Amino acid sequence: MAAFVLLLYGTATILVLMLCYVLRRTLDRGRRVSLNLRLDRRALLWVVGMVLVAVAVNLAVAGFVHALGLAGGNEGIPDRPWWIMAVTIFSQSFLLQGIPEEIIWRGWLFSSLGETRFAAVSSVLGFTVLHLLSQGGQQNLLEHITYLAMPCGFAVTALIVRTISGSTWAAIGVHGGLHVANDMLSDWLHLPNGSTTWIPQGLLWAAVGLLILAFHRRRQRLSGQTY
Repeated sequence: MAAFVLLLYGTATILVLMLCYVLRRTLDRGRRVSLNLRLDRRALLWVVGMVLVAVAVNLAVAGFVHALGLAGGNEGIPDRPWWIMAVTIFSQSFLLQGIPEEIIWRGWLFSSLGETRFAAVSSVLGFTVLHLLSQGGQQNLLEHITYLAMPCGFAVTALIVRTISGSTWAAIGVHGGLHVANDMLSDWLHLPNGSTTWIPQGLLWAAVGLLILAFHRRRQRLSGQTY
């Protein structure tokens, strides 16, 4: 079962890599376009760090939701072996969603557009608007709009850490980490699947990205003063 899940979800990553290879050989011919997927110790640290940030964001959102008395009901934990659940959650979060989507938006597209401000805005807005078509529990038009707060917020942070680290793996850590945290913690934390969770999640993720950017720029200024 676990092997089947890995194979099924891993197909999405393989197909996206093949698509990007074709795009680089055709649309991007003659230009230096990189997916920035070199996997080393620094890249892995970014992934782990962003997963931990995702857990912290959900804990903070839970505190906010409980303080306002808006906590949802616990749907219960599926009655399946823990290792199958772990494989399913991590493969779906990374192989099906985090890795292929970030390869496209923060990997290929951002690089193909020259890693400019226009490229950054296009990466975030294109990714966000596309989620109007997603089915994440939205019940009406208003919820389809408020749902965009979450993908927009974490897309901002994914773009920022991708730029700072120079690695798409950092963005993958943001994206995959969000899904892992949602799948593993939402029921336990009684987070409702609705606007009361999506909006604070999006705002917190955007704030995290801006804090990382501010810290990075401060380090750059201090480094400049040192030399």
